Amino acid sequence: MENATRIRKKAKELGAPSAEDLIANVPSLSKLLAPQHVAEFQRIIDASFLNPMYEKQFRDAMEASVTARSGELIMYDEAKVRNAHEIRDRKIRVSKSDGHIRLDHHKMLTADALTPRSNNPDEAEYLQKVRSVLNSLGVWLRIEQPWHLKGSNPAIWKFWFSLGRDGDTIKTNDAIIDREELLGTAMLGYGYYKSVLTGHVQSKLDRAFERFDTAYHNGFMLHLDIMHTRSATPFVATVSDFFGGADFPPRSIWDKPAKLRRIARAANRGGDVEKARHYLVAAAHIAEYNAELLNIYLEDTIKGGERAELALLITVAFASIAETALYLTGAGLGTKAARAGSGAKLSKSARHELAERFRRSWGKKNNISEAELKPMRVTPQGPATKLGNRKGGHSAGGGTGFHKFP
Repeated sequence: MENATRIRKKAKELGAPSAEDLIANVPSLSKLLAPQHVAEFQRIIDASFLNPMYEKQFRDAMEASVTARSGELIMYDEAKVRNAHEIRDRKIRVSKSDGHIRLDHHKMLTADALTPRSNNPDEAEYLQKVRSVLNSLGVWLRIEQPWHLKGSNPAIWKFWFSLGRDGDTIKTNDAIIDREELLGTAMLGYGYYKSVLTGHVQSKLDRAFERFDTAYHNGFMLHLDIMHTRSATPFVATVSDFFGGADFPPRSIWDKPAKLRRIARAANRGGDVEKARHYLVAAAHIAEYNAELLNIYLEDTIKGGERAELALLITVAFASIAETALYLTGAGLGTKAARAGSGAKLSKSARHELAERFRRSWGKKNNISEAELKPMRVTPQGPATKLGNRKGGHSAGGGTGFHKFP
């Protein structure tokens, strides 16, 4: 103890700062350190002042111990050599492994550092992995001298934190680590990007939105194409509609699915995966209904075969998108039961029933009106005639049809 006191006094005379004073510059740090930790840092600081002095004294003493030189042959005074080595033995032993103190990271993390900010299950799962990484690697306190062009100054020291003994730097100005600082490390930040931002759930959602936009564009353009054909032959369209009985839907039928899609995307960007998938399911079901309307209309019009096939493909695409969104975060045992009863793919009725159940449950929980997300349904048509036409004849899509008149 006396030797340590002497060393501290000597280092202080040379200008070595107090470890306690340096630690006090980092808020809350002193509460995490035991007395032996402070003593270790003090030893490292004092060594930076005393060791260079002892090294110079050793070299001077060795030079003074030389009694004769002849070429490469040098004669030494053994007593002076022993004195020189005694001086060198006064050096404080430090190594690169010193100055690494593992702290109690539980006392350093903010209350919400590992709390999910979204209802994306990938985020909750990843934060559990982060918790395991922290328990395994730990958060370490390190001490070093900042580098300067003119060389390091032994009077200036800084403390910093790392993930693991020699891992990524945790950039924080105090001993408190929040979520941003934790995920700001290279390892945890990249893991969050891979596991959450581009993880299973978000990748599926992004792909579903891309598919929806493509199907929506195709459906809307098909609608406009039919409108263009009708406007080019108004007389033929009117007569054909009159005898065929097909009703041509207005272009405004695409407004609601577009609106719901925008709400879904905005919710997803805000981290609300559940809201995003529910609105996306509703948007897909309404768009599916729209495509079915076009399909029914085209089947009842003259030369509508190729377009009807395209409308059918668009219908199938929207159905697939809705099913993907339903399965995205796990729809529970109801989904498994529906799949078991209908094969790998849900039947249309099973899918709509499942979506309806989740829509009601989620809407009630979040105070969303049923009307906002309620999908429309296509009314089943009557049986076909002997000629194979559902409504007694082909139509160009003008409206009510002959058989609907009194």
